[in-house]
Amino acid sequence: MTELPQQKKSFFRREFIYLLVAVIAVAILGIGIVLQLNPKPAKLQGAGYVEGLPKDKVTVAVLEQVGGLYPNTTFDVDSIAINGSVFDGLTIFRNGKVQPGLAESWTNPDELTWKIKLRSGVKFHSGNPLKASDVKYTIEETKKHLDWFSGIASSIASKVDSVEVIDDQTLELKTKNPDPTLLHWMIYLYIFSEDQVKKDGLEKAVGTGPYELVSIDKKEAVLKANDAYWGGPPKVKSLVYKAYKDARAIADGFEKGEVDISLFLENAYNEGLKNKGFRVIPAKSGDISFLGFNTKMAPFTDVRVRKAILLALDVNKILKGSDRDGQPATQFATADLTGFNKELTQPKTDKAEAKKLLTEAGLADGFTVTLNILETGEKIAEQIKNELAEIGITVKPNPLGFDEYFDKAPKAAFYFLSYVPDTLDSTDLLNSFVHSRTADKGGFNFSRYSNPKLDELLDKASTTFNTNERAKIIEQAHKEIMDQLPLVPLMERINFFVLREDVSFKPAAFGLIFGFELSGRQKATDATQ
Repeated sequence: MTELPQQKKSFFRREFIYLLVAVIAVAILGIGIVLQLNPKPAKLQGAGYVEGLPKDKVTVAVLEQVGGLYPNTTFDVDSIAINGSVFDGLTIFRNGKVQPGLAESWTNPDELTWKIKLRSGVKFHSGNPLKASDVKYTIEETKKHLDWFSGIASSIASKVDSVEVIDDQTLELKTKNPDPTLLHWMIYLYIFSEDQVKKDGLEKAVGTGPYELVSIDKKEAVLKANDAYWGGPPKVKSLVYKAYKDARAIADGFEKGEVDISLFLENAYNEGLKNKGFRVIPAKSGDISFLGFNTKMAPFTDVRVRKAILLALDVNKILKGSDRDGQPATQFATADLTGFNKELTQPKTDKAEAKKLLTEAGLADGFTVTLNILETGEKIAEQIKNELAEIGITVKPNPLGFDEYFDKAPKAAFYFLSYVPDTLDSTDLLNSFVHSRTADKGGFNFSRYSNPKLDELLDKASTTFNTNERAKIIEQAHKEIMDQLPLVPLMERINFFVLREDVSFKPAAFGLIFGFELSGRQKATDATQ
C-alpha cells in the first residue's frame, strides 16, 4: 500500500476532516460484465411518481468553492462528482458501486498481470476514438506528476510497473506486487486522449464521460450532456455545480429557486426545508468514527481496559448530545463495504460490567487520560467525557487543529478520529491503522498495535483474487479486531440530501452527486397528460 500525502481539505466533506488512505477495493472481480447504466424510466414509485424522466437542467449546490478540472484539482467530493462526470476511468462509480467503465472485461493470467479489454466504439469529447495507447499514455504520464488530484492519481499509477499495448482494444498491465484491487483504484485515474492532449494541452483535456465541460471557475462548473455517451445519453441535459459560502446560503438558494439538490451534513436546516415542500432523504455517509489507544502505553496495554471503555459508552446518547446524526457502529466497516461481518453486533451498554473490568485490571479507582480530538469534534469529546466519568475515568478533551493533531498522533495515548474509505472496501482502514508497521502498511498505526494473526489475515486479503474468499478473510479480520480492540468503533454518520420534488436521485456512497444518476420526476397524473 502506498501512503498518501496528508490532505488539508477533506475528501467527502469540507466541514469535518477525514484521513484518507490508499488501498481501494470493491467486490466486482468478474469478467465480461455487461451493464445498462442508464435504464428506461421507472414504473410508478412511491406516492404515485414516475422516476427517470428527461430534465433540461439541474443545479447542484456545493460548499465554499468549485474544484478545478482534472488533474490539477483537489481530491474532494465536488471535484470527484464534476470530473467523474466529464471523465471515465477503467472502472467508474455508478449508483454507489464500482463498475466496469472503459474496461469492459479483464482476466488475470497470473497474480501480477491484468489483461484488459476496452469497450469498442468509445470516443472522447474531441471525437478521438479511445485506444489502448491512451490508457498507456495516461498511466505513464500520471507517474510523472506527484501533485495530480492531490497526489491520489500518481499513487494509483505507481502501482503499475509496465503497460503493454497488444492492439487498439487490448492492453496488459503488470503490477509490482499482487493486487486484487488494482482496477478499483482506477475509478480515480481518468483516461486522457493522447493525441488531443498533445495537440491542445493538458489544461484543455477532454474525457469520455457522460458530460462535456462548458465552463468552470471557483463559482460554478457548467456541463452539457454527451448524447453519444457509451452508457447512453444522460437524462439531465444541462448540469451546473454552483458554490455557496455555507449551509444557510444553500438553504436560501433552495427557497429562491436557484438550487435543485444538495448534500447537507447537519440536520439543522432539513426540517425547515421539508416543511416548505422540499424532499429530505437520509443516507449513510460511509464513514466510521472511532476511539484509538496507544496499546504500548498503560493502562491501554490491558485489553480489559479497552473493553471497559467500549461497554461504558452509550453511542446513541453521545450522538444526541453532540447534535450528530448517525447510528452505532458494529465494526470498522459499514454494511456496504467488502468484508462487513454480519455476525458482529454493537454490545449493550453495561457500565457495571465496565467497572468490573477496570477493577480486574487493577483500576478500581479509575484513571485520568487526555483525549486528542480535532477541533470539529469538541461536542463529541464532551459526551465521551461524561460517559466515561460514570465508570471513574476522567477524560481531558484536547481539541487540536489538523496539523497539530497528526503531529501529536504518534505519541497520543487516547484519540478520536473519523474515517471514510476511498471506495467500498474496509481494508482501507485496517491496513493503515491496525496492521503492524511495514514498508507499505501500518502508516497510521498510532496505536502501535501488532498482532501476527491479524497481519496474516490482512496480508492474505491483499493477495486473494477470489472475491468471496477475500470477503471471508476480511470478516475474520473484523472479528479479531473486535475481540482485541486496538480501536473502538463508535458510530456511522448519516448524510442528508435535500432536493426538489421534480428531481429524481437515489443517494449512494459518500455523498457523491453525479449528473448521470440524476433525472426528472413527476406525479403520475402529470407525466401521463
